[in-house]
Amino acid sequence: MQFIPFSPLIDIGFWSQLSRNKIEIYKLDDAERSLLVKTKINPYPEKTSQLYLDIYSFQDDITINKSGPFEVYSKIQFQNYNTIEAYQEFDHLDYTQKAFQKMIDSFQKDEKPNLFQARMSIFADLKKYLFYYKLFVPQFLIENVQQVLQKNLIDYLGDKNQQFQQQLSLIIQQQQKEICNNSFIILNKESLQLVQFDEYQKDKEDVIFLYFDSFNQPQLNGQFNNFIAYLITSNSFKEQIKNIKIIVIKDSLIINKNQFQLKNSIYIELNLSESKIIKQNGQYKAFNIEGYLQEKKIDLKSFMDEQSLAKEAVDLNIKLMKWRLLPELDLEKVQAQKVLLIGAGTLGCQLSRNLIGWGIRKITFVDYGRISYSNPVRQSLYDFEDSTKGGRPKAEVAAEKLKKIFPEIESEGYQLQIPMPGHFVTEQQVESTLNSFQKLSELVSSHDAIFLLTDSRESRWLPTVLSNAYGKMCFSVALGFDSFLIIRHGISLKKYNPEIHGERLACYFCNDIASPGNSMKDRTLDQQCTVTRPGLSFLASAYSSELFVSLIHSPLLDGTPASDDSEQLQQTDLGILPHFLRGQLSDFDIRLFYGKAFKNCVACSQQILEALEKNPQSFLLETLNRPDVLQDISGITEELTMNNQEIHEIQDLDGDDDCSVLQIIS
Repeated sequence: MQFIPFSPLIDIGFWSQLSRNKIEIYKLDDAERSLLVKTKINPYPEKTSQLYLDIYSFQDDITINKSGPFEVYSKIQFQNYNTIEAYQEFDHLDYTQKAFQKMIDSFQKDEKPNLFQARMSIFADLKKYLFYYKLFVPQFLIENVQQVLQKNLIDYLGDKNQQFQQQLSLIIQQQQKEICNNSFIILNKESLQLVQFDEYQKDKEDVIFLYFDSFNQPQLNGQFNNFIAYLITSNSFKEQIKNIKIIVIKDSLIINKNQFQLKNSIYIELNLSESKIIKQNGQYKAFNIEGYLQEKKIDLKSFMDEQSLAKEAVDLNIKLMKWRLLPELDLEKVQAQKVLLIGAGTLGCQLSRNLIGWGIRKITFVDYGRISYSNPVRQSLYDFEDSTKGGRPKAEVAAEKLKKIFPEIESEGYQLQIPMPGHFVTEQQVESTLNSFQKLSELVSSHDAIFLLTDSRESRWLPTVLSNAYGKMCFSVALGFDSFLIIRHGISLKKYNPEIHGERLACYFCNDIASPGNSMKDRTLDQQCTVTRPGLSFLASAYSSELFVSLIHSPLLDGTPASDDSEQLQQTDLGILPHFLRGQLSDFDIRLFYGKAFKNCVACSQQILEALEKNPQSFLLETLNRPDVLQDISGITEELTMNNQEIHEIQDLDGDDDCSVLQIIS
């Protein structure tokens, strides 16, 4: 009798699922687990006996096929090691001997045998998409197997062929529902009816074995050796040991069919009275041990396009955080955020790169400016070519460059002039201004978080008002010469509940008792240009992106309360959630501040919200041409008059990407 080993046929879906499981489920746990493998007989001539693994191998239960080819399912063990050193150190020879002894022990107990003690050792280098593995199937070597008879199955069955075909159809329908690690069943010799293992143990009928071999050629799979080892070791078959009758199915079987072409299947009779399991120096000898111990390597890069590789690599870097450092990190929630960046300058460029580093897939830019010669050295998404010929639009180029960095990103850019208080609108400009207002409203309403990164104070006013109106998370980030300011705006009044959120937090304008006006007039050259220390934008964008991701993990989101005591601040797994951050490079210091919402705020108060909702266009045009009207609408004018309060002069110092520094001068 001649034997051939198993050849693994592993679908690419298996490796993809293993990668996902390793990153998202197993992490650092490299314990042994089970795999569901299957064998089936190919209808076409094959040179190998194949063992199939696919994406469904990680399931605990069988996905039952109601049609299609009959498959024999088995459970094996696998271990996915954390390091290649641990993978290489595993002693497969020792495992083989233990597996052999485990099988012998079960054979002698007259239990239903497990003939399939296979094991798969894997090391997955997920950074390089390389998979190293050994799929080892312990199979005995048997000597003195005497084959008494071999016949074609059709010839053996004769007039019982139709009866057997019908019985075989019922058998495979039943077997398809089971995980079977033995590949054989017992039939009554005369009736060809199925005999349950427990029934056979009681009655000791004259039986015939039905064995499913996974090879459609004359040789048998090496797994047949384990079947013989069971027959000669078990006490159950001593009476038949000299005349073991076996039907070996070697043809493809289709479920729910009553007729099969059994041209390759055979009937054999064996005399196993002198057969022995081969041992040498007290060790069981194994069939094809050199072949099974040979390491195999799969390079998944050859099956993936470059864009898919980039996506997997980006996700891998973030998902690894969950292994040790941040097990509660909600990556799905982070990646689902839609972010609107108003301003595509120094801060917008840096911040967008931080956000895609967190895996955020939807980023939209709004900016009216064009790229100038001085921009590329400070604004990391642009290069010299973008600044030539008058400069390309910042927002559009920023979106384009993000896609080049990471093709999976959904990024858009809009060259949009934001309507600003104090920037007078003529009759000829009304239509374009209202169109800009409408587009900005649509963008704010369709995103989850708004970042205000513009270079003047008044350009932040309308986005703040709209964020409040649509109930969106809003952040202001601003730069001075050597300082930066980050504010997470308080929750919208539309969502605010004092019993849940406590004191409502201030927005960017809540400290003001005057309307924002045109700060661009009468500026000297040093006030018109960016005058900030070059490293400042990287710090500010880093802190703002991390504050945003931290806030996402708070159940109250932008309604999370704050405090003037840092020890009383709310926390997530990523850290505390401050309200204001002010960084100072001159003394390398970060300070945290807290502010309550101002009931008469010119941007986020109830009065402003109601005025906007009552007549949006009229409200907008009036505030653009007469910004002082905001003080009247919000109630500041009345409040100051009633209290006869002395108004201090307020000096507003703005730099590029504006850091609003309020200095009260007596």
